[in-house]
Amino acid sequence: MMKGTLILYAILFVFIVGPANVYADMHELEKKVEFLLEQNKALSHKLHEVQKELAELKKTKEASKNEAIKSDDKEFGVFPNSKIAISGLLEFGGAWQHEEFKDGYSESESDLAMTTVELHVDATVGDWFSAESTLLYEDPTFEDDETSLDLDTATIRIGNAERSPLYLMAGVMYVPFGALFEHFPDDPLIDAPLTLSLGETREKAILVGFERSGVSMAAYFFNGDVDERGYEDHIEDFGFDINYSYKLLLGQHERYVKGTKFEIEPENCINFLAGVSYISNLADSDGLTEAIGSEVIDYIPGFAAYLRTEYCGYFFEAEYMVALDAFDMSELSSGKSGAKPSVWNFEVGFNYNWWRNLEVALKYAGSDEAEGLGFPKSRYGINFNQELFDGVTASVGYIHDNYDKDDVDSRDDRELLFGQLAVEF
Repeated sequence: MMKGTLILYAILFVFIVGPANVYADMHELEKKVEFLLEQNKALSHKLHEVQKELAELKKTKEASKNEAIKSDDKEFGVFPNSKIAISGLLEFGGAWQHEEFKDGYSESESDLAMTTVELHVDATVGDWFSAESTLLYEDPTFEDDETSLDLDTATIRIGNAERSPLYLMAGVMYVPFGALFEHFPDDPLIDAPLTLSLGETREKAILVGFERSGVSMAAYFFNGDVDERGYEDHIEDFGFDINYSYKLLLGQHERYVKGTKFEIEPENCINFLAGVSYISNLADSDGLTEAIGSEVIDYIPGFAAYLRTEYCGYFFEAEYMVALDAFDMSELSSGKSGAKPSVWNFEVGFNYNWWRNLEVALKYAGSDEAEGLGFPKSRYGINFNQELFDGVTASVGYIHDNYDKDDVDSRDDRELLFGQLAVEF
């Protein structure tokens, strides 16, 4: 009886207690599964947020990179394969001059002027085409003429220097007649160099050029503002320029900073440039057209030769320009005959980097048979160009002019002091 009772209790224990433990374990397992599902959901949401933040960060980084590239190159393009570069120049200056006249009279004057505001746009389209234009505002010292903003140059160029030495230019340009060297602030702050006054020619022209291994050649033709008397208006003016340039680096030098060696690009080098120019009608130059008018009896050709050498920061520049025949007396006279004007300009100086670069330049210039143009017989000057910041230069200088006895304005001599601040960007 006792044995049977024990067996009955054992059976009841298995059927009652066993399932209860199983049910408890299943309930605990369901809780763990629910916890893991919630945790997985939270991790999925967090992962989505991280991916979103990474995408935003990548987008911001790419935008910053693109802006940096544009800022460094100063270039941006509206059309595919195009680049546009914008640069400019602002010059503000003041000058004082004292003039002595043949009759003993003298006068002094001074002036301040925003002499130059220039905006240059250069566009490259594809591999073979480029275009450039310049807007120019000028306010000359010692003059009351009204100023305006004008289109100074606008050209289209076809060529690729890496693939071909030939190129073609067309538009409004200063044709290459002479080199027009100058280290002084020039017109409109003070008088332009005499070579520029005689030879600078701005025309609507077509130019064919060649550049290879230091050799540069250019030939151009245009319809000038001055025509031969009795002949029709045609595209018959032309000219050419040929020059050779050479640059020799004197070798890199080494500099050590905290034991680390750096190769420094050499500043000292030899630069050489020599060339000649020819123009079929010198009267088309801006300076002569204003003095002579729109008609001449015969075209008078002009010739120019120039040379520049530089060694270790020292430089010497020379240029000579002359009419190859005499003008008629009714057009431009010298004494009792027609004038055959010539001008020259020599400059020598050096660059000294004492804090930032300081350029010192000495000038000797002069003219012959150019008194009818108001050019001085001789000119002496000194000028200092001090770099203040990148693109910012301050200039101060002095010029003395002696005039011919038959000067068109009856001047004897002139003293000129000037200063200028120029900002390029």
